[in-house]
Amino acid sequence: MMENRKHDSSPIVKIENLHLHYYTRRGVYKALNGVNLEIRRGEVLGVAGESGCGKSTLGRAIMGIIPRNAAIVEGKIIVDGVDYLKPLREYFKRAKKFKPTKNQDLLKKVNEEMSKVRGQKISMVFQEPMTTLNPLLTVGYQISEALFYHNPGLLASRRLARARATKEDTKNIVKILKEEGEGERFRQYLKNRNIMGLEDQIISIWRRRELHDLKKEQMILDLCCEPISSMARGYLEQIEKTNLLPKFSKLPIVGRIVKREILKEAYKKSAEFLGLLGIPDPDKVVYMYPHELSGGQRQRIVITTAMINNPNLVILDEPTSALDVTIQAQILELVKELKEKINSTYMFISHDLSVLSEVSDRIAIMYAGQIVEIGPRSAIFNSPKHPYTQMLMEAIPTIEAHELKAIKGEVPDMRNPPKGCMFYPRCPYAMPICKEKRPQLFKVGEDHYVACYLYGGEKK
Repeated sequence: MMENRKHDSSPIVKIENLHLHYYTRRGVYKALNGVNLEIRRGEVLGVAGESGCGKSTLGRAIMGIIPRNAAIVEGKIIVDGVDYLKPLREYFKRAKKFKPTKNQDLLKKVNEEMSKVRGQKISMVFQEPMTTLNPLLTVGYQISEALFYHNPGLLASRRLARARATKEDTKNIVKILKEEGEGERFRQYLKNRNIMGLEDQIISIWRRRELHDLKKEQMILDLCCEPISSMARGYLEQIEKTNLLPKFSKLPIVGRIVKREILKEAYKKSAEFLGLLGIPDPDKVVYMYPHELSGGQRQRIVITTAMINNPNLVILDEPTSALDVTIQAQILELVKELKEKINSTYMFISHDLSVLSEVSDRIAIMYAGQIVEIGPRSAIFNSPKHPYTQMLMEAIPTIEAHELKAIKGEVPDMRNPPKGCMFYPRCPYAMPICKEKRPQLFKVGEDHYVACYLYGGEKK
């Protein structure tokens, strides 16, 4: 789909001692309490924990889409080297009393800055597709919007490639795919013929499992000789080079013609991606409204909207919760495939540890707004250290017969959380220090850290 991104050891997101509180009529809800976390380039980081532990809040904070009553009390979220939430943190420090209206004014400025990043560098799949999608717009338009504003150059390149390609080109491409598949020879041919815009169009057809090989070949052969007006061609070539939409204030009619070409191409690209996710008749689905689709289809629409631009980081908040097992497997397979092919980075939020075991490189366990354990997938599943993680593992049903143990007690009221370790009231190994002082993350193995006094610090 795209060329591999360069491997970089620096984290794409770095979170340092993040404290986020919600100011409500019933009190101050301490949602995040000193989160320290790195999301490394090219990895899938799984985040697990009970409902209400702060997983979704953490994802939304990274995206900068927090409500006006959310205060950044302390800490940083550095996205690609930029601390976007700095104005909110500085306001809280200097304000004598937190005011949501003042915070809202600052959030508008943060959103202006984050809009340059959202959809292109980072994106998010939200938990409830019906609340994410606009019921008054077709799903194709909602997917296309992300492409139209963030990646018009790709759309122009795709449209121009179909105009430049000849019948001989498409015949040669089919021959190469049959002989060698989507290898270097295939990409080199497209590059030599100046039709690189055909790459993702051809790949999306070639990978569709529900189509017969003859149908695929015919669809690829049809990707050529598509006429285009000389006026539109000139503007599309300009957009292809700059990846920016020109201002058509003095030429409104020309602007409508060019934008129509770009938007039509965005619909085509949207349909191709939906086909990869297993949606039948994607060319028809893009012109449908959310209420006309099933819950699983709507979830895949939301996933497509987030992934369509191949962003550097995709935050997936329970992306498979509304899907059946077969489609769930396809989504997990797609995550693995994109990670390998373009070195994408994912933050996969889920309460289902079995799902995280399929895709994650590292897993972070959250409890009451804190990371209590983080490490490689194998270490978390084979050698869990924190008492909470151990109890979560014991609560997972397996094929082998074993007693499922519920975790006793309840999650603490975050308006009045415990002074020391958040898990102290439910922990069978609690010590006096656990009640008085909150533990930091202690190293217990290779890239494996746990916030528990059983493994470091004072034990008095």
